[in-house]
Amino acid sequence: MKFSCTQENLNRGLVFVSHVASRNVHLPILHNVLVEAKEDGVHLSSTNLEIAIRVLVRGKVEETGALTIPAQVFASYVSLVSAERVDVEQEGNSLVIRAENQNTKMNGEAAAEFPIIPDVDRQTSFTVVAAELEEALRQTLVAVSKDESRPELTGILFSVDEKTLALASTDSYRLVERKMHIAKRPEKKWSAIIPAAALSELSRILPGAEGEVAIYCTENQAMFVVADVELSTRLIEGAFPDYAQIIPQNQRTEAVVNRDALMKAIRAASLFSKSGIHDMSIHFSPEKQTITLTTVNNQLGENVSKVEAEITGDSNHAIYNHRYVFDALNTLTSESVDVLLIDNASPGVLRPHGEGREEYVYIIMPIKQ
Repeated sequence: MKFSCTQENLNRGLVFVSHVASRNVHLPILHNVLVEAKEDGVHLSSTNLEIAIRVLVRGKVEETGALTIPAQVFASYVSLVSAERVDVEQEGNSLVIRAENQNTKMNGEAAAEFPIIPDVDRQTSFTVVAAELEEALRQTLVAVSKDESRPELTGILFSVDEKTLALASTDSYRLVERKMHIAKRPEKKWSAIIPAAALSELSRILPGAEGEVAIYCTENQAMFVVADVELSTRLIEGAFPDYAQIIPQNQRTEAVVNRDALMKAIRAASLFSKSGIHDMSIHFSPEKQTITLTTVNNQLGENVSKVEAEITGDSNHAIYNHRYVFDALNTLTSESVDVLLIDNASPGVLRPHGEGREEYVYIIMPIKQ
């Protein structure tokens, strides 16, 4: 194996694959990245047996070949190279890396020891805009459960029909649904629960990506193709909750409030909430056109913050976990948000105000006193 490429391209590929390289004590080979020099370029691959990432690095290949190299060491070293060009040559089970005044030899292991990454059938596919998928993941990953006893909640439900891809996540205390337009429609409807760990890796790849993301799906696997990067993952077995029935269809109180102003008030209120409970009382006053946030801590004191808002309907109040409210606001980009409330025992609803309102809904269960 012998090839040359730019430091920028090689570094970018290694950043993606090295993060998946597993610290598996039973299979040390998973710490490595598989480097394959082929006619069309240099292929970098890593896997933890649940998630796999493959990156094509453009370069000049003089001799084909393959070897596995410790991912973290390889990635760290290439990131420190200041030269524009990197020359790589295989010598037995080692890689010699030359870049201007630097000459490094890294020991590796035979490519035959690396596990085979299964191919994903590309029959069923659809495409979405990369920037929109990046935003949708940011908005839904916050509500994924970390409770391994309910594996179906540790991922995001992808549901596809003729026109729309809907992403949904819940940890039983809150629920997010984000709908997005499908650029290329699939031949049939499809739904699956995709692990949050895989989607977190995908969210590292998407920033700066242009164009569309192709999504291929089978009964037990999904693959996302972003330009020259492929991420494949196993799916989570189980049934995702039928969440449509818990989305409130009416409300007694509706408020339109500036997002930044509400976030600042929540930050202040959070300093005085009870540790472990994170409770924050919210009162809506149509008469005064204000939202009042109140937190009380017997040791630290109390805080009352008021935010101006356009409020219609009845005077109302509820108690929420301030972190859950802040998470929703922090993932939105609209200048104002809609806050909808029935009563202090029913789920509250957050939506962006104006454009995008129908594509996003965030439901929060109240804290019952």
